[in-house]
Amino acid sequence: MKVLILSGDYVEDYELFAPIKALEMLDIDVHVVCPDKKSGDIVQTAVHYFDGWQTHSENIGHPFELTHTFAEIKLDEYAGLVVPGGRFPEYQRNDQRVLDIVKFFFDKNLPVAALCHGLQILAAADVLKGRSCSAVHTCKLDVIAGGGTYVDFHMLSKNVHIDGNLVSAPAYPAIGVWMREFIKLLGFKVQFES
Repeated sequence: MKVLILSGDYVEDYELFAPIKALEMLDIDVHVVCPDKKSGDIVQTAVHYFDGWQTHSENIGHPFELTHTFAEIKLDEYAGLVVPGGRFPEYQRNDQRVLDIVKFFFDKNLPVAALCHGLQILAAADVLKGRSCSAVHTCKLDVIAGGGTYVDFHMLSKNVHIDGNLVSAPAYPAIGVWMREFIKLLGFKVQFES
C-alpha cells in the first residue's frame, strides 16, 4: 500500500515526520513530494510553537529529503493522501497541480488526512462544500469560504473530526489520534495479542 504526502518549504516539522513514521510502522510505502522538486531535493521544515503570543512563533526545523519526484507520481497507485500544515499550504493552494491531486482523492472517495493549515489547500481545491472539518483556528474563514462547516476544537487538543473520507484536526498535538483515524480509513486494524 502507498500513501502520498504533500509537502513544501516550511511544512510543519512534526506534521511531516510523525505521519511518515506512523505509516512506515505499518509497512506502508510513503511517498513525499513537492511541486517542482525531485527525489533527493530538500524541503526545509519549520517548528511552530503556541506560546501565548497572538500567533504562533516559527523556528527552523529539520531539512527533509524528498522521497519522490512530483512530476512522476501516478495518483492511481495511492490508497490515501496526507496534507500536513505549516506555511507551505499558503502558497501551494495557488498551484493547480496540487489542487488537482486533492480533487482526485476526493473524487475517488479515498482517505484524506488534513491537519492545521493543510485545510487551506482543501478549501482552495473546492472539496469542502457540504463537509465539516477542523483546522487551526486561523483557518476557520478559509474553511467557511470553501463551503465547509468549521469544527472548533482548541488548537492544543487531541480532538479529530471525521467526515466520510476526511479526517482533520486543529494542530500537531492531535497527530497520534489523527493518524489512528486515518489508518482506520485505510482499512488497517491494529490489534495487540495478550
